[in-house]
This record gives sequence, C-alpha cells and structure tokens, in this order.
Amino acid sequence: MNGTPRSSVDFHSMSNNSSETLASEYLPQSARRGSQTPMHARQKSQTPPTNHQNSPEVLMIGYAQIVGSFTLDGSLVNQAPFEEVKRKGVLGGQGGGGVVGVERSKRESGLFGALGWGSIGESLGGLLGGGEPSSIREMRNQANTKTIPLLSTPQSILFVDLRLAPGESRAYTYCFTLPRGLPPSHKGRAMKVSYHLTIGTQRPGPMTEQQQVRHVDVPFRVFGGVNSQGEIMGHDLMAPYIILQDQARTCSVDASSTVSGAGSMQVAEKSKVNDSSLEDFLSYVDNLLDTPRQNSSSGLLSPSEAGPRRPSRIVEPSSMKESIDFAILRSNISSGSNQSSNRFEISRSGRRVAVIMLARPAYRLGETISAVIDFADADIPCYFAHVSLETSEKIDPAIALRSSASIYRATRKIHAAYSANALFARRLAFSPSIPHAATPEFVTSGVSLEWKLRVEFVTPRLGAEYAEDGPPGHGLLEEIAKDDRGTVLLAVERLLCESFEVAVPVRVYGAVAGGSESVEGEELSV
Repeated sequence: MNGTPRSSVDFHSMSNNSSETLASEYLPQSARRGSQTPMHARQKSQTPPTNHQNSPEVLMIGYAQIVGSFTLDGSLVNQAPFEEVKRKGVLGGQGGGGVVGVERSKRESGLFGALGWGSIGESLGGLLGGGEPSSIREMRNQANTKTIPLLSTPQSILFVDLRLAPGESRAYTYCFTLPRGLPPSHKGRAMKVSYHLTIGTQRPGPMTEQQQVRHVDVPFRVFGGVNSQGEIMGHDLMAPYIILQDQARTCSVDASSTVSGAGSMQVAEKSKVNDSSLEDFLSYVDNLLDTPRQNSSSGLLSPSEAGPRRPSRIVEPSSMKESIDFAILRSNISSGSNQSSNRFEISRSGRRVAVIMLARPAYRLGETISAVIDFADADIPCYFAHVSLETSEKIDPAIALRSSASIYRATRKIHAAYSANALFARRLAFSPSIPHAATPEFVTSGVSLEWKLRVEFVTPRLGAEYAEDGPPGHGLLEEIAKDDRGTVLLAVERLLCESFEVAVPVRVYGAVAGGSESVEGEELSV
C-alpha cells in the first residue's frame, strides 16, 4: 500500500475452506449437478464435457477495503466509555440508516427491474452501502461485540462484470494512504490492535447461497508513525477514523507487467530515484553556471575571501524513515538541564552504587542495545546484577480497573534477560537484542506501551557491619582456623544483603533495522 508507514510480509487467509482462496468459496457447477445423479444410473465417461471446461468464470463485482480495530481486556480496562465508539461506525462498512425494525422491500422498478435484473441491483445496492436499514438486533449485536472500530474505509470497486476464460487471470492494484497517528499492530494483554485488507467477490444470479458475497481477510502489520521531529504521534481511541468517501486508488494491471512481479517494481523504483537524483544534479550545475561571478576580471577567487552566502534553510525529512534516522542521531544530545540521555548514576541512600551507560537511548526494531554498568569509585559494593529488556502497558487511571502495580505485573513482557556476578567486577557489559516481531513504543488516550531496561542490584544491607575502606572482599570470608602456619578462611554461609531495581527508559521506533521503504510486493492467491 502506497503511503503507509510499512507493511508486514506475513499474510494468511481467514477463509473456512481448506484451499483458502476465493475460488474455493464457490462450488463448481459440475459438483452440484453430480449430487443429483441416481445411484443406479449408468456411469459416464470420465472425460468431462467440453462445454463445462470451456465455460468462462463470471464475477459480477469485486471490492477491497481496509479495516482496523482493537479489543480491550475487561479485567484491566473499563469498556463502558467505548460503547459510544462502537455506535460511530460499523466494521466493514455494512452500517445503514433508516427506520429501526423496518424490513426492506425488494425493488422491481428502475433500470434493473425493467430488465429483469432486480437481484443484481439489490446486490450492488447492498454492496455499496445502501443495504438493509438498521434494526434493534443489529444494534444489539454491535453493542455486544468486543471489537472496537479504529479505522474503516468504504468498499472500493475493483471490477464489475468480470469474465475469465479457463486459465486466464487478472491483477488489480489497491493503494490507500493510512491516516497519521494510528497505533501499530499490537498483541498485548490490555489491548490488541489488528489491521486487515478485505477482498470480496460476488457472482451474478439470484440471491442464493452461491451468489452471496464471499470475502477473505488479509492481515497486515502497521508500524507507529512519527512527526518531522521524530516524536511518536498519539491517537485518541474515542475518535476512530470512519472514512465515508472512497479515497483509495484502484486500477487494473496488464498481464505483461505482472510477469516480472516484485522485481520489476523494485527496478522501477530504483530507476525513478536515479532519474530524480540526476535531474537535481543537473539543475544544481545550471544554477552555478547562471550565477554571475563577482569581479570576474581578477581571475580565480581566493579561498580565504568571504564570498556571498545564501541563507540556509532546514529541509524537512521526506519520509518517516528519515525522521526516525534524524531522531536517533539527535538522541545523544543533552537537554538544556545538562542531563545526559544515555548516562544514569545509580545511588542508594545518597551513596553511589554504579553508573549505567547506553550507546544511545533510541533504537529500531531488530537492533542490539549496547550498555555497560560501571562499578568504579562505588561507595557501596554490588554482589549481583540482573538486567532485563521488557515492555509493559500503561493504562489511563480514568479507565483502569486495577492499580498501576497490578497492571504492570499483568502486562509485563520480558524480551531478553542477562545475569552476572558482580563481585570484584569493575564493569559489566550486556547487549540485549530487540525482536523484529515486537511492538514499537506507542501512545494512545487509553493504553500506551513503554520499553525499559530494568536493572536489579544486590548490595549489602544498609546498617550492616562492613568496612568501606577495608580490603576487597571484606565480610565475604570468615576465619575457620589460625596458627603459626597461617589462617584458614571460608566463604560465609549467610550474607546480609538487600536488592533494589531501577528502570532505564529506552525508546524503540517502528522501523526495522537495515530495512528500506522501497515498494516490495509479495504474491498471495485469493
């Protein structure tokens, strides 16, 4: 899809048939006729009739649309405020107006009725949104569902009255720009966000089971959006995007262009980029040649001479990928309060324990976080350290049903963990990796996702008897025997200690490490 932040490479169909294609939704006519043959009838030749093989496949209409929705856990989030959101739009664009409880009467007038094609007119009317009016049962079913609309687009027509000969195929393109600020695809405990592309077809004829609209849902992955400054954009869950006007672009693809597949698309994109860069270079050279040179009679200009300068301007990033790249480059710049964004000094009761240093505080999906714990010049020794890269969902207190601590324990997810013995260690290094399939950080009005490096330190108990200026390892060994030959020391069986933990914030953007924004297509037979 053109204009979207990114799309996933994992597709699957949600059809109930084993072959999982739209063609499998329709039973062949020969199979329906064969079921009426008596058992005592004489068997015919196994060669099927030629008229059945050569009969074309006729599809009255085909459409495509994008639907986004989310669900909430009723044990963690109060769902009562979202009942009004469910009434704002019906998923799939099947909502209709009219009088509640009034059944629709079939139309026999008009152009389709005069030609005897009333069923086709009714099918087109129902497909384009002029279907049955609302009823109390539909409103109850909509209120009882757990799915809450997030994005709903109208059904974009791909074709009308399509006739395919045996072995013939047709390809169509569907392009739609997703609204900015949508939350990414997420499978968490408190909230689950999903997006899918619905592709439907319908055969002509009377409204029987074989002529009903058949559709498949193709899920795709959405990454969170950022603004030009690299800040993560938020979304109001109480205001879904219910788009009534068709803004998608659809067109038919020639058979010759579909042979090369995604490879030709990549070549076309590369050639387009090369052409644009060549044009920019030529225009730059023309501007240099057209600019009059000051005091041209004096020959070459001196390098030390201060020439005229044009006012500089800040060029805005042309894509979200560039915005994320610039945000990561600027992440190590200290703020005005002289607080470092990648260096954290850890203290206990005013005494220094360690210093946590990150290579940078912002990363992409799939990258490795490089971090170091420095114990040099520590006032309190550290016996053990445990580091975990985790995510947790944060729920707005206005709709939360539990305390923040209970919600953290329920929604916590550990992606990587590292443990090490810190006795006599001056520093510890660890490098957890961010999974590609993880959800990037996002912010909504109700539920948000945060990434953190949680570090647990095991230190001596405050108030215990240990000498700060004593030899290394003091208090870890006890004397067993001593004579003129020497002293025997053994490790103590019990050690008075305590533990505490700190959470270091880490920002994870919705961009795959090493990825590009070139258009890459994957074929999926529907």
